[in-house]
Parts: sequence; C-alpha cells; structure tokens
Amino acid sequence: MVSVARLVRGAGLAGCVVALALAGCSSGPKLGLVQGKVTYKGKPVPHGNVNFIPKAGPPASGEIGPDGTYRLTTFRNHDGAVLGPHTVVIVAIEKNAGKPVEAWNPLPPPIVPARYTSVATTDLRAEVKEGENTFNFDLKDDGAARR
Repeated sequence: MVSVARLVRGAGLAGCVVALALAGCSSGPKLGLVQGKVTYKGKPVPHGNVNFIPKAGPPASGEIGPDGTYRLTTFRNHDGAVLGPHTVVIVAIEKNAGKPVEAWNPLPPPIVPARYTSVATTDLRAEVKEGENTFNFDLKDDGAARR
C-alpha cells in the first residue's frame, strides 16, 4: 500500500520536473513580432491562415480576421516568427456554411489564387527581423503579389 506522504513527495517531484521543463522552453529561437494584412482584388481576405515557413526553425502561423489582418504565433499566442528569411503561404478557402470541417469533402475552392496556397508555388517571401515587423500582402491573379 502506498502512503499519503509518498504520494505527496512524488507529486512534488513531478511538479518540480514540469517547472524546470517549462523554464527551459524560454531559451528557444529568437522571434520577431509579425503582423500585417492580406488583400486580394483590393479587398481584405476575410478568413484563412498566413503561414511563415523559415529556412531553419519552427514555422509560424496566424489566423486572418474579417478585416484581413493577421498576427503570427510560433510557440505562444502572437509571439511572432523566428528571425530570418521565410517562404509565405496563404490558405483561404470558401466557407462551407452549416457543415463541420470534418465533413468538407471535397474541400471548397480557395478564395485566393491557388499559387499562394503551396510552398512549391508561392512567390511570397518575408525577412523577419528583431522587434516589430509588418508584412502586407496584396495578392494578384498574375502571381505578382506586392508586399
């Protein structure tokens, strides 16, 4: 039979291990805050995701709001993206009203040009620096997006 004192000691040790692990997480890669706006045909893209894929390190993503704005998250909410060059992918598809995401088969069509939805075809790039970064993406049908 296990004593109460032994359980308390075990829980205390487990708590210390968790605290040390969380403290160690703060020594990850350096991040820069990233925000911006996505537009297509002169109008805000009303929903979707912006994804920054770095040459090295973890990717960052941010949900596009109804006004086309986004803020990136890598580890914690709105903490930004790792410093350095990134390939940018923007995924925004038509909403399938009334159906849960699991029932979207096939997927609805994109509401932005398809070339921006894949790492293999996007021409969007961004260089994240220390501090605050703003990257606005004006998507074009001809593939020549302006940032």
